[in-house]
Amino acid sequence: MTSAATPKGLRRRSRLIEAAGALLLEGGFDAVRHRAVADRAKLPLASTTYYFGSLEDLMAEAAAYVCRNDEECIATRRDALPRRRRGGQATADALAEVFIGPDTTIQTLAARYETIALAARYPRLREVVIDRRVLLAEMHSDVLQKSFRLAEPMHVRQLIAVEDGAVVGALGQRQVSPYAAAREALHEVIDVLAPRE
Repeated sequence: MTSAATPKGLRRRSRLIEAAGALLLEGGFDAVRHRAVADRAKLPLASTTYYFGSLEDLMAEAAAYVCRNDEECIATRRDALPRRRRGGQATADALAEVFIGPDTTIQTLAARYETIALAARYPRLREVVIDRRVLLAEMHSDVLQKSFRLAEPMHVRQLIAVEDGAVVGALGQRQVSPYAAAREALHEVIDVLAPRE
């Protein structure tokens, strides 16, 4: 067993990932640097290169950590959503509530979409994004089914694209709420992409 796989090694690696995740939320991927992560974790600088093969590996672990926390919040909101027939506006509201959430921080949303944008440059981030897409598509289908709406896989992907576009557009404008922008955009397409059963 290497020292990286010992309980102490696993704890140190976990501290580094948590520190990298916190830095990602605070300052984006530019903030995830070996020295900054080691300082935040209160560990020696060499520990970042010992536990992670490259900066890209550390960035991918930070992104996965932030995504897991975000996904847990989304899953909690999805599970709390009651099963009932919903009209178009109510279904759009439910989707926005579950996937954007009025209490989701701008930092969390920025990290969500920065990870997607940078996946084109960093193959390890691409793995995180692909895994997340599969999970989010399943959760969207769950919300639609709880609303007695059809959830065809292609249409679910299109709904996610509409949702993502609305949020990214809103993130670039101070006066526009990403949550409100997603609700409005989804309302325009929900009856086409997810008609009533």
